[in-house]
Amino acid sequence: MSGYGSAGKLALLLSVVSLVGVLFTTLSPYWKINSQVASQNVNVGIAKFEGVWIRCTSTGPGQFQCDGFDDSFLGLTPELQAQRAMMVLAAICAVTGVLCGGLGMDCVVAMGDNNAKPKIYTGRTGGGCMLLGGILTLVSVSWYSSGIVFEYFNPNLQGAQFKYEFGPALYVGWVSSVLAIIAGILLLCCNCGATEETDDYPYNYGPAKPVSSTRPNTEYV
Repeated sequence: MSGYGSAGKLALLLSVVSLVGVLFTTLSPYWKINSQVASQNVNVGIAKFEGVWIRCTSTGPGQFQCDGFDDSFLGLTPELQAQRAMMVLAAICAVTGVLCGGLGMDCVVAMGDNNAKPKIYTGRTGGGCMLLGGILTLVSVSWYSSGIVFEYFNPNLQGAQFKYEFGPALYVGWVSSVLAIIAGILLLCCNCGATEETDDYPYNYGPAKPVSSTRPNTEYV
């Protein structure tokens, strides 16, 4: 039986919050920022930060020079291409999850009542999309952060002009992914119903009509 209740409303709220976080993470240029401590002294005071779509350099307050990596899509590294694709898919899944989760609410009658199969399946679809979006976001930001850690501690890059550390977008991505996974699980649990028990074509049972038996009038001699 479908019925959100308090758990379903909490799941929908978490879905909306995680959607905002996923969209911010996808578009944010603050996936990694240069470390003022680990970078060379000559570059202290220069702020450089990158995302999966854009990278910027700031030499002073309000002064930014940004570019889209100045490469064609095929010229980008395979890791960056994969991370872009995963974040785009995560955003699409999050949007779909919020829409389907909203249609599955008790107060929305567009998909029928709480026992209607379309409404139950819509709620399950929303939960599955949120769960998938959370997993994709978690994989993408964790993969990106592992590259930052590798470059930071790589002995061959100790003399690099810029050394990077985690940007705020990664933390937002981690929190959003966890919230999306929790929301997806809650939506799936709230729409766990035995839909097989409900039949679209109910049977009308009526008592059998009595059959009158007539016996011929016979006389035995």
